[in-house]
Amino acid sequence: MFTPTGPPRRPWLRPLIGIGAFVAVAAGYGVLSLIADDGKPPAETARDAVPGDCLENRGTHSDPVLFTIPCSDAKADYKVMFSATRQGKCPAEFDQYTERGGRLGDVTLCLTRVKH
Repeated sequence: MFTPTGPPRRPWLRPLIGIGAFVAVAAGYGVLSLIADDGKPPAETARDAVPGDCLENRGTHSDPVLFTIPCSDAKADYKVMFSATRQGKCPAEFDQYTERGGRLGDVTLCLTRVKH
């Protein structure tokens, strides 16, 4: 008859190690999210803009990256006059910005320049 030699088996050890690893990863994620949080609300993109909102261009004129900011801010470049998403085109007197994709499809905004 075979008699096992070595330490006794502990079937409870593997699940305990798995739970411990999960807790360690979750705690690490929580600590990193606290460290990385600057306390500011997330930036709203032009896709979220409504008529009357102002936008700042953080990109270039040929490749704009627009974010919603208060109209009183000196960095405001454009003001949203209306959404032309259904027509897909703005009248000639407005600047046009189209953001493609997203779960709601393309968004087209008609803009005027903000004078400071």
